[in-house]
Amino acid sequence: MIADRIKLARRKAGFSLRDLAEAMQHRVTAQAIGKYERGEDVGEDVPSSGVLTHQGKHYNSGRDRALVETQVLEWIERYLQVELVLELDSADWQCPLPKRQKLRDVNDAEQLAADVRKAWKLGIDPIPNMTELLEEKGLKVLIVTLPGRVSGFTCLVKRPTLPTCQSSS
Repeated sequence: MIADRIKLARRKAGFSLRDLAEAMQHRVTAQAIGKYERGEDVGEDVPSSGVLTHQGKHYNSGRDRALVETQVLEWIERYLQVELVLELDSADWQCPLPKRQKLRDVNDAEQLAADVRKAWKLGIDPIPNMTELLEEKGLKVLIVTLPGRVSGFTCLVKRPTLPTCQSSS
């Protein structure tokens, strides 16, 4: 039972075994954490209360991220289910620019915005509804209250390929 809880808490916090060992300043090795999670050699290899407390501190640091990820995934599932039921054709995201660009300053951001406007043929007028524009281009826009330490997020979801016997709109 404790093995399952340790593994679940680590994964919820977004840590790999090595990441957690590093975050714990190698008080426990990644191999030992893996043993705890598998319930191997439970005798003397059960983590001490000090180790569990130290792990707990690091799990809490990932709690905000896990909360946001959970909210986003639930929202995406509902959104896509509604599209499926209503037989809506959801646009696929097509990046307007051929390659990812590194922004070094505000001028780079301004140039990127100008390039996107040109690629999407938007002109220079104000965009009346940015959410509508992004969703027309295949992005889903979610407004959610974020924990104080989270300023924003992006999420890329690839839909599974439909079987050939089904038709899609």
